[in-house]
Amino acid sequence: MKCLECGYEAAQEEFRYLYNARIDASISMRQCPKCQAWLSCDEMKEELGNAVSPGEAPWGKSAGIEGNLED
Repeated sequence: MKCLECGYEAAQEEFRYLYNARIDASISMRQCPKCQAWLSCDEMKEELGNAVSPGEAPWGKSAGIEGNLED
């Protein structure tokens, strides 16, 4: 796999596993060992999707509660 942020290339196991992004899909979050970027990863295909910034959800909403809080 190759980091989309810094270009570091290594086996999937070298990228730190953080958590499953969805319970019903093979998408997880991994962290680049070089630049520490958080990356979405398809575990079945062993492919990185995209870099994820805090607050982003590239896999969609899962809990159904987003936006229900009043200001």
